[in-house]
Amino acid sequence: MIGLISVNNGDTMRAVQGFLKNLLQNGLVEALYLPLQVDGGAILPALVTDPARLDQANPLAPVMSINSARAVSAITNKKPPARLGVVLRSCEIRALYELVKLQQASLEDLTIIGIDCPGTFELSEIVHRKEEFNQYLPEYLAAAREGKQPSFAGLSPRQACQMCVQPLPTHADIALHLFGADPTQGIPVELSEELAGRLGCETAPVDLEAERQKVVEKVIAERAQVRQQELDQVRRKLASNGSLAGMFMDCIRCHNCMTVCPICYCKTCLFKTSSFDHPPEHYLLAAHQKGAVRLLGDTLLFHLTRLNHMSLSCVSCGMCTSACPADIPVGAIFSAIGEQAAAAFNYVPGRDVSEPLPLVTFQVNEWTEVGEAR
Repeated sequence: MIGLISVNNGDTMRAVQGFLKNLLQNGLVEALYLPLQVDGGAILPALVTDPARLDQANPLAPVMSINSARAVSAITNKKPPARLGVVLRSCEIRALYELVKLQQASLEDLTIIGIDCPGTFELSEIVHRKEEFNQYLPEYLAAAREGKQPSFAGLSPRQACQMCVQPLPTHADIALHLFGADPTQGIPVELSEELAGRLGCETAPVDLEAERQKVVEKVIAERAQVRQQELDQVRRKLASNGSLAGMFMDCIRCHNCMTVCPICYCKTCLFKTSSFDHPPEHYLLAAHQKGAVRLLGDTLLFHLTRLNHMSLSCVSCGMCTSACPADIPVGAIFSAIGEQAAAAFNYVPGRDVSEPLPLVTFQVNEWTEVGEAR
């Protein structure tokens, strides 16, 4: 059903905080994972057990310091230690589903609280403007109501958000609706009738959902156009003489993209071992053979290995692009390649937690199905 979170005096954030407190105080969850705004204005992901600490909660903040599927994996692993509630955006929920399939997280005793996502801003761009950013929420929610791209101090949302065509938390147990809603009057929330009864949610007016659907269609259509343009540009570069190696030419092998990726879960990574620590004479020999050799090397092998491991599970969250000091569009590259690979298997990352992951599922005829000879 679609319920309504009451808002007093236009204070949307206080209403959301109160709703989350109800989850804890009614024993529906024993702990909540969500963003907290700490002293100094920083917004940090945290696990909260004390309802009073939720006065600092800022789950609507348009910023992602991490893809929180990584954190949920850490606190659930094979089995959650308690009944947990987790506040996630759509790309985080889809990444979590992929990690569940890879046996790196569990949905047992987990309540997913999703939020419509109008977009997030680069953390690096707002980290020194915390005071301004703290006052930005009404403007952000107003943009969501009309389906407009949000803007903060002349800044646009992250590129991954501008081209995200899955902004709705479709797999959530509880979903807060921001698109098409006036959050100063009430926040529509999708949840079961049982939960609505226990939380005291009244039923939302029926016309709210119709308005939301119109706004969502507009948002997705605009983002689909941006996505198509971005991925077409990447594919043209991949097909050019420089190919994939040219796109990663500026890579400094910092491994930031791997560190922030929610799907890169290996506890021991080949690229964090001594496997690529060559003796000094290796480099000199290679330089003699080729006339010049790049240092540090093996950058393309690093990216090819990552593509091979997780491109089918890439949810296009764009955290890798945000973390790249060389401004390489890592996320768009992975999205372009992953989208083509997924199409071959009729697979969409995070679409359904019960849908087998092609990378780890053997089918006798899978290669003939994608055009390989018998």
